[in-house]
Amino acid sequence: MERVEAIPETADEDRPGKLNGPPPATVARRAKSYSDFYTVVRAHLRKERALEKKKSREDISTELEFADWYGGLSDELLEASHDEYRLYQHQLHMTRNHLENISSDTTSTLHVLSSLSESFKVVEAQTNAFRTQCEGLIDDQKRITKLADDMEQNLRYYLYLEPTTKRLNAPGAGKIVRGSEFVEMLANLDSCLEYMQAHSKHREAETYRSRYRLLLTRALTLIRVHFTEALREIAADVSKRIADRQLNDTTMSALLYAKFRVGAPELKSIGIEIQKRAVLPAGAAPGGEAEYQSLMNELYQSYSATRGRLILPIVTKKIGDIAQAPSTSTDLVAFARSSISYIRGICFDECDLWREWFDGDGGLYDFLEAVCEPLYDYLRPRTIHETQILKLCELCTLIQTRYMEEEEEESPVDANKLDFSVIVHPALQDAQNRLVFLSLAILRDDIERYKPKPEDLDYPAKNKKHATSGTKSNQPVLSGKKQPKSEVPPTPLMPKTPTIVEDDDPDARWNFNTEAAFKDWYPTLRKAIWLLSKIYRLVHVGS
Repeated sequence: MERVEAIPETADEDRPGKLNGPPPATVARRAKSYSDFYTVVRAHLRKERALEKKKSREDISTELEFADWYGGLSDELLEASHDEYRLYQHQLHMTRNHLENISSDTTSTLHVLSSLSESFKVVEAQTNAFRTQCEGLIDDQKRITKLADDMEQNLRYYLYLEPTTKRLNAPGAGKIVRGSEFVEMLANLDSCLEYMQAHSKHREAETYRSRYRLLLTRALTLIRVHFTEALREIAADVSKRIADRQLNDTTMSALLYAKFRVGAPELKSIGIEIQKRAVLPAGAAPGGEAEYQSLMNELYQSYSATRGRLILPIVTKKIGDIAQAPSTSTDLVAFARSSISYIRGICFDECDLWREWFDGDGGLYDFLEAVCEPLYDYLRPRTIHETQILKLCELCTLIQTRYMEEEEEESPVDANKLDFSVIVHPALQDAQNRLVFLSLAILRDDIERYKPKPEDLDYPAKNKKHATSGTKSNQPVLSGKKQPKSEVPPTPLMPKTPTIVEDDDPDARWNFNTEAAFKDWYPTLRKAIWLLSKIYRLVHVGS
């Protein structure tokens, strides 16, 4: 039997020294899958078999051992030729098992996902139901909150009664008038009254309305009390300073007016609170009086009385001095001119001060008429006892031209301007009444009861006298004969308005001589024309 040549050693088998011991330790990579792990194991087993073959081949010493070795090698070769297929088959089995496991896991996962989906649907349904329930609860909460707010808003008008009652009825309640919260309290009382008026169907609305009305009256009364006390304090201070020392006119004016202007803005602001509420309600009967107008009138009266106690003595003394002055003691017109001019200045000063205390002219003219009483106390008796009709004509002309303002349609009316003509009108009316009385006396005595004389009716003799006279007469022609233009005397022209002549000569008060102009006229006609020329612009039909 021939010896078979040995199989050549591989490169690794040329170094047997390195195969005697265990293989060197290496860090195996982590298997990423089962097939990778299987490959590593197969490679390790192949290496071990190679080492065993090498050892067994080195131990062959006989042919029998060689035949045994060769027979084993043939089996190994056959087996080695089938290793790749078995390996592939084994990999297929393992892949199938792996895929079956994946399919099983996928099926299980799908069942779990299906279960989760069903659970999610249940949770979603429950969540929707919970959300719907929550939305319903939120709507209920909003509705209840709105209802609570409405109730609180409505109850606010009822709950405001008790604290306001305690505040207005507490000791020292008058001090709160000066506080900034007092005006807000009045506005709240107005709101409460309006609410009770608008919701009169509420059970306690009428009761609360009457109580709020009493509180508002109480608050406005506190304003009146504070206003009166402040006026009294100012007047007392001014009176004390006047009594302590003698003051000249400039110092007196500064004291009487500047002192009253100091606290006027504050008192005017709280007085307006009464004035705003002293108005007639809608639908009130004409001619009626507002509910709180009496309180406003008390403010007017308090101010008028306080100022009157300070001003009237000064005005009375001044009018008395004018009446006793030599230039005005006997002359009615001179006295009227001086006294009315002085009163006019006082009225305008008082009007300016009044508007710093009050908004509007309510009660102003009544107060100014009271200030003018000293004037009328002196002027009215003199007017009544005046017997000269020319003096009365001058007085009427003076008042009408200097102090009475004629209304012009195109000129705008200044609402803040004092209409002094209203104040001085009684003086004009007294003069006109006296003038009418004297005019009626002249009509009765000199015209109605006049007994003509023979020469008054002898017009032929008067015409003959004028005809035979060679001199040009200044008398108007009474005959029916037409004269040449060169011989016609000029007809005297009567003035449209009487002209006052400031002269001491009583016969030169007018710029025309009626006695000379109408000498030959019938006496009653001459008297009537003279009288009409004096009074036709001074006395109106309605006077």
